[in-house]
Amino acid sequence: MKDRPDQLIERFLQDKLSPKEEKELREWLETPGGRQFLKKEIQLHHLVRATLHSFDGEKAYGQTSRLVQKAEKKHFCWRTYLRYAAVLVIALGCGYFLYTHLSSNTKEQLVISDEKITLELEDGSIRTITPGEPQQITTGKGKAVATRQGDTLYYSSGLPENSLLFNILRVPYGKTFKLKLSDGTMAHLNAGTSLRYPVKFSGRAREVFLEGEAFFDVSENKDRPFLVRTGNMDIEVTGTRFNVSAYEDDPETSVVLAGGAITIHSTGRSGKTGTSATLSPGQRGALARGTSRIDLREVDVEDYIAWMDGKVIFYNKAFKDVLKILERKYNVTIKNDYPELNKERFKAIFDDETIEQVLRTFTESRLFSYRIRNNIIVIEKPEE
Repeated sequence: MKDRPDQLIERFLQDKLSPKEEKELREWLETPGGRQFLKKEIQLHHLVRATLHSFDGEKAYGQTSRLVQKAEKKHFCWRTYLRYAAVLVIALGCGYFLYTHLSSNTKEQLVISDEKITLELEDGSIRTITPGEPQQITTGKGKAVATRQGDTLYYSSGLPENSLLFNILRVPYGKTFKLKLSDGTMAHLNAGTSLRYPVKFSGRAREVFLEGEAFFDVSENKDRPFLVRTGNMDIEVTGTRFNVSAYEDDPETSVVLAGGAITIHSTGRSGKTGTSATLSPGQRGALARGTSRIDLREVDVEDYIAWMDGKVIFYNKAFKDVLKILERKYNVTIKNDYPELNKERFKAIFDDETIEQVLRTFTESRLFSYRIRNNIIVIEKPEE
């Protein structure tokens, strides 16, 4: 590494990293030693409070290093402590360096309901997808439709093509699930997602209908294109890997291409095709609701598909969007009584933290306070 990790982190805090430096820091953070070093830095020292407007990185790291040495001499058990550390959270324009610990600022216990993944069959009957032993999904007449093994639902390619029978898989907030379609295509469904698809593809195209977010690894078939239809955008491919985010309450629908090539089309209420665009790997295409213009830009694909590994990455996200993502991931309801915070934007990475640990990460910065009221997380302005 050309620059020391602490220097790169300091520049990241100041939002001054070049694309090359950001890639270098990201690669370093993915190493076990890098992640542990960063967590130790966060846990041990230099929470920069909201009242501060400057950050002396050299002084901070010097003091932190002395604290690390003292902690090692005393043989303190940091391994247990660090289980509760957030990986990294930065508030843009403020220079907050946030961390989490075991304190709590609420007496009421948050209760998160365990909603079930469901499958709606063609006849309207509902099957619950349950964990545990392998599960065979059958119709009311006892005909086998699909088999669940682990966290994946499998459809056989050997099913007859007599008629186009559709199933709808619904994944609630707080969960993710995988689906293998009859053509071999894999679909990873994010929280709060429903996918309508045929039990067996027939006809000239392979069509599925998405509400929510999913990553598709499409089995290649140049003679039968694969079509993902959303409320305002259609995505057409023959065989490639891409992520689609099409939540009904989001202001835009977006596609990020991981490999190959795809064509996206804007669609109006009548269903007619409007503008079109072709994406290359590493590009994101976004279509705002009520418009026909498709905006393209280069992105880091990993930021948009990290949810498949249980990670949450906020890159320059508005606070209101941060809360929406947290609601989906953890199946909680969040009410914001501090609307002035909505205009703030954040960079953040969370891995296996609970919702309480994520919230404490923010509150330790005095960015906001929160309480649990009637099983709702209420965001409030911190006391002076």
